[in-house]
Amino acid sequence: MRLWDFKVGYDRLYQDYHRLTINDPVYTSMQVYKHSERIPEPVEGEVLHQMDYVPDRTNGFENALMQRHTWPYPFPNEQTIDLPLIARFTQLAFIGHEREGRAYPSGGARYYVRIHLLFNENRVEESLGRWNVCQVDADRGLLAGRKSVPWSRIEQAYIQKESAATAQFAIALTADLDSIAAKYPDISYKLVQQEAGHIGQNIQLVANYLGIRSLPLGGFYDAPLGTIIGTGDDVLYSFLLG
Repeated sequence: MRLWDFKVGYDRLYQDYHRLTINDPVYTSMQVYKHSERIPEPVEGEVLHQMDYVPDRTNGFENALMQRHTWPYPFPNEQTIDLPLIARFTQLAFIGHEREGRAYPSGGARYYVRIHLLFNENRVEESLGRWNVCQVDADRGLLAGRKSVPWSRIEQAYIQKESAATAQFAIALTADLDSIAAKYPDISYKLVQQEAGHIGQNIQLVANYLGIRSLPLGGFYDAPLGTIIGTGDDVLYSFLLG
């Protein structure tokens, strides 16, 4: 096995790796992989204990865990997406109100991942649809409306057209790969991916808790979505919600 050489140029190595694995419309037909059913592999042990606890569905937390579900269908739009609901969503999933640190862990509390909300102006309350490409300022508890982009353009950045067409909003997680190596040079790329995963789990759990369907996906076109967001970051992960 060839090991990664971190002596020099490690930042260029992970940047090149990330950018060579992006989705692009030109390559979509080659990047669609045949589905195969998962066959569970048994875990061997000298003693096997049956985990027979029955989740308490009357407990809000336990029920949210059990009901967390990836929604690969047209979105039902059962909730009115307005500013109070988004304030509740962002406080629970990202900001953490007055707690020390945010609502999710980050290696060294660096918080390299940036969180963007993109609203479908046709399916959300008017004030959110006006400046519909937003960034969460989790340090100050703000949602900054940065620009206005028609959803008809935003949905083209997603491969799952049926889901994108019916989504009320999207969340995109990005990072500046040129600057993430400030504290942890050799493992910064791994840590930033872990941070995106922590945020993603919060997104799905909070969405379920608030009655919103969510679809986490890697099925987006990196460059067009990055251009829509407009910060110059690389896109790590995205979600459609509705």
